[in-house]
Amino acid sequence: MERLANRLDKISNTRNLILTIITSVLVVAVMGYLTQTLVYDVYGEANMPDTNFGYGYDDLKDAFDTLGMEGLQVWSQVHLLDLLFPLGYSFALVIGITMELNSLYPDDKRLRVISIVPLFAAMADYLENAIIASQIAVYPNLSPAIVAIASLVTITKWVLLGFGFGIVLLLLFVWIGKRLAK
Repeated sequence: MERLANRLDKISNTRNLILTIITSVLVVAVMGYLTQTLVYDVYGEANMPDTNFGYGYDDLKDAFDTLGMEGLQVWSQVHLLDLLFPLGYSFALVIGITMELNSLYPDDKRLRVISIVPLFAAMADYLENAIIASQIAVYPNLSPAIVAIASLVTITKWVLLGFGFGIVLLLLFVWIGKRLAK
């Protein structure tokens, strides 16, 4: 636990926080632009699963059918950028939480363990991407069981991500409360 806390403390500074936020924003902007111009404008608007809280077999099939095989291949290439996005947002949250904890509770290294919650969101995001890629690879022969698992992983990603943002906000409110109390 001490080693984890020390490593988190070492990487948690304003410069790294800004870099991870900028990385996240740039990746989302580029991925969004490329998805719109290279995929949706050419092959049709599709509601892809990673942006939803949950989805079913028919939802995924409709999205895949809208894009077709060629559109899915282009979408997959554009979404290679999604390999960077989970790293960016998860480390931005990890750094932000760690910085807040250092400010609020500098002597309590045990609390640093909550800083890693966003990393679990990133792992779920990567698992989600792999599962969706597996279904693109077998399209049009999608598996209802695999789609159900993918949806569960997507829900898990969003819950963990929400929890990470919740921790940031809670600690921010505690910090503001302590400032106002002085």
